[in-house]
Amino acid sequence: MKQIICWVKTSKFLGSFLEKLDDCIFMLIFIGSFNLFANPEILKRNEIISINKSEKMISIEKKVRQSLKGKSYLNAKNIPPASSRYLDIAEVIVREAVSWQNPISGRIIDPYVKRETNTLTARYLGALGLLMLQGRCLDLAESGAKALTPTLEDLSFKKTNWGEFIVKEACMAYMALKDKVTPTVATKWKQLLSNYNPELAYSSTFTNRPNGNLYNFCTFALAGEAIKKKLGLTNNKDFMNKYIKQQLTLFDENGMYNDPHSPMTYDMVARMNLTLVLWAGYKGKFQEKLSKVLKHGALSQLLYQSPSGECPFGGRSNQQNFNEATFALICEFEAGRWAGKGDLTMAGAFKRAAALAINSIEKYLTARPIYFTKNLFPPETQHGRQKNYGFYGAYSLLIAGQLGFAALLTNNKLKEGKCPAECGGYIFITTEKFHKVFANYGGIQIEIDTNADFDYDATGLGRIHLANCPSELALSAPITAKPGYLTSVPPAVENISIGPGWDKLWLANLNGDKLQSKFKILEEKQDRIKFIIDYHYDSYHISELYDISREGLKVAVTQHNGTTLNFRVPLLTSNGKDTAGLEVSNNGFNVSFKDFIYQVRCLNSDVNTCLENIEAPNRNGIYKIGRFSIKKNHMTIHIEVFNKDHHD
Repeated sequence: MKQIICWVKTSKFLGSFLEKLDDCIFMLIFIGSFNLFANPEILKRNEIISINKSEKMISIEKKVRQSLKGKSYLNAKNIPPASSRYLDIAEVIVREAVSWQNPISGRIIDPYVKRETNTLTARYLGALGLLMLQGRCLDLAESGAKALTPTLEDLSFKKTNWGEFIVKEACMAYMALKDKVTPTVATKWKQLLSNYNPELAYSSTFTNRPNGNLYNFCTFALAGEAIKKKLGLTNNKDFMNKYIKQQLTLFDENGMYNDPHSPMTYDMVARMNLTLVLWAGYKGKFQEKLSKVLKHGALSQLLYQSPSGECPFGGRSNQQNFNEATFALICEFEAGRWAGKGDLTMAGAFKRAAALAINSIEKYLTARPIYFTKNLFPPETQHGRQKNYGFYGAYSLLIAGQLGFAALLTNNKLKEGKCPAECGGYIFITTEKFHKVFANYGGIQIEIDTNADFDYDATGLGRIHLANCPSELALSAPITAKPGYLTSVPPAVENISIGPGWDKLWLANLNGDKLQSKFKILEEKQDRIKFIIDYHYDSYHISELYDISREGLKVAVTQHNGTTLNFRVPLLTSNGKDTAGLEVSNNGFNVSFKDFIYQVRCLNSDVNTCLENIEAPNRNGIYKIGRFSIKKNHMTIHIEVFNKDHHD
């Protein structure tokens, strides 16, 4: 039996990753923390050491191709192609936003916080420009022109500290509008776009951040500057080369982008911007390296997409609907890349993954008003919105802009194939910085966070997605006691995931340098996924054996210190609009929601089952908490989802 073994020491200063696959061994040693990437000179002295890094990419591609040999577990195999829906959805959002425009200033005002928030007007312009360039919303040219002048003045005269978020959007609006205004106005716009110094105008440059902490902000600047070069508005070769070189240091061996605290969303956001750099025609010194790492990261994202089409939880901005629009944009570029090499199987996989992603968010974006986060709470509650940014207006228009770019990049002649998310048969383990494990079998995906960021997540099993059923039913994201996002009811009293507790401790509440984890993969096949995670915290040792097969998901927990066990499971009550029914039995819980029944049972005979007296929200909904307790150090939990029509 083929085995993969991976040890991770959770430390800011040293982590090791060892993977054995077939006859190849790969090792990555991280030395230092994110501050090592702060300055290029520091980087030279503390580089990431990688052994057989190119083989790692081959192994991920091999995993993708192996998954594609399996069958699809989706019932909705004939969902419309994403390319047929991009512009329709984007246009609805933009037309809704027209009513938010101040008729005097031309600026866009958020409908709920009643002010122009950062990036809001720029994102209106980007989305509108992309639609106009593709023959939509031509009647809104006057609205766009009214917004473009003050936005370009903000950028050129440095009236904001986020100019890099303006330039890409402004370029698309300029392209669409320059022939629809007087030559005098068009010339003014061109000068405003051309005559500023990007080193000074953007906040994330070595000049404005001498410590060199340049992360995803810089990728927005690079995308914008690349498009400016495409339009003949600048000669910025040195700027592009300098900052692409720095940004390349932030990728791990899976091709994933490490923003501070490694949020899964900003892996995609940064790669999306740098993908647009390639699309715009960057031919500089680092083109080949950039192209290779983006190709690698795109393969990784195929492995972390869920059967519902959704992107992972993990860190800030997750569960917001722009995630899937960003995912789809990258997929469209990659489909074209692989098709250009004659690999229609891989091109079809990316086209299919884009379709699943858009299908997962379409219901939120075709509602009135739209829902920009994956829940159905009234938008005015802003349930799930980041506390200090991510406002409704700007992030709704961000979705429209991403869809506009996706439509621009798509090749409608390419046919969809299958994608890994719907076929399964694999395990994907991220590097230590991301601390995630994804396992996908037969239309079931689980996601585990082995060392959570408590502002957004909890340690342990935080997601169970099943093909063809509502993603919020089992769990889309764990529950945190101190969320970095807004909730319409008070937060939970402590962190909660699907997982064990002992001696007044819960795995969900453990993180940091003291928490270590060890993985052992036992089976990774189309017909079964089986692996063990061992956690060590102080003197405690607990293991979870995960077994996913046709019988559903089994989690066998052992507390190796001999203490008795508890096990918690969140149980959906509402997604903000629809309510769920709940039944409690002697050995488990049944949640009835729409056409499905979510069943969680303890297979031990002497278990005590109860509901805790707490209500716990995450970004997706509100949950009650079920608990199993046993006077033993071993417990096995069985989880299944049934269609009501097929449930005895």
